[in-house]
Amino acid sequence: MLGKPPCAGVLAPTEVPVTTLTFASVFMFFTIPGNLLVVLAIVKDPYRNMRTPFCGLVISLAMTDLIVGILVLPLSIYIHKRELEQLPITMSWLSQFTYFLLCTASLLSLTALTIDRYLSITAPLWYHVNATFYRACILSILVWLLAIIFAATFFKVGFILYSFVFANIALFFSLSILVFAYIMIFRKLKMELAVLQSFSGSDEERDRTRVRAVNRERKIVNAYMLMIAVFLLTYGPSCIMVYLMNLCTDCSCALIHWLRDMHFVFVTANSFLNPIVYAFRLPNFRSATARLFGNLQLKKRQVEPRSANNDFSAASESGLQSVTPV
Repeated sequence: MLGKPPCAGVLAPTEVPVTTLTFASVFMFFTIPGNLLVVLAIVKDPYRNMRTPFCGLVISLAMTDLIVGILVLPLSIYIHKRELEQLPITMSWLSQFTYFLLCTASLLSLTALTIDRYLSITAPLWYHVNATFYRACILSILVWLLAIIFAATFFKVGFILYSFVFANIALFFSLSILVFAYIMIFRKLKMELAVLQSFSGSDEERDRTRVRAVNRERKIVNAYMLMIAVFLLTYGPSCIMVYLMNLCTDCSCALIHWLRDMHFVFVTANSFLNPIVYAFRLPNFRSATARLFGNLQLKKRQVEPRSANNDFSAASESGLQSVTPV
């Protein structure tokens, strides 16, 4: 069945597009502001505490999720609305290509984050000297170029085969980096923390600083691991559905349509869950977001008195002019 769309030309049950429309609308409502807030918190941070390599790579992931909310979900709403009305669908290729492009970019962004966390823990001196926010942004651009190249093969092999290959790669990759991160990164963190806590040197302040640094790194790694876990929980069921779409010869067309749409729903759910994972768990993101809202409120309070003063000045000038002799 690979390469041949199952149940092509068979209309989906009414419940399928209605359900997908509902999920896409809810996801779009949360995905756009959540990821936009993450990008603004990093870019607009006045103290530049967010200009770290990790945050530079997080911007790439947040931009990916933001485009899902701005482009992929509205396209899905449009297509499923036409499907519900039994009208011809003319832009499915754009929706499918964009969908695969952003899925590939998410996967590559998580790869880059894995490398970043591994180097920061296993080679901290080299990392602090060589890893910069600027270089992380360059790496993010490279991620997007590779994602475009990989996703372009969709036009050659088609939706079914590409989704099947991508499902295998995504599932294998996410399981691999979970095991890798736990074995290599967490073990290293636990060893360092145990050594620092058992070491009672004369310079207690220095020891406490090192412990705080390790704890800070562990919080970042915990947030990163949660990102990977959310990726696995959303992409894992999606991969199983892709297997069923391709290999189930006894499945009804109604079930195939359900699998097709729920596969999409699970993947796009990842885009609105990601900001919740790192924006609300990491202290730097929370403080940067609070400062962002604080600055907006401050500017609003500064503009209002100024406009009132301008009105008063204008009224005063008008009054003076009215009594000035001609």
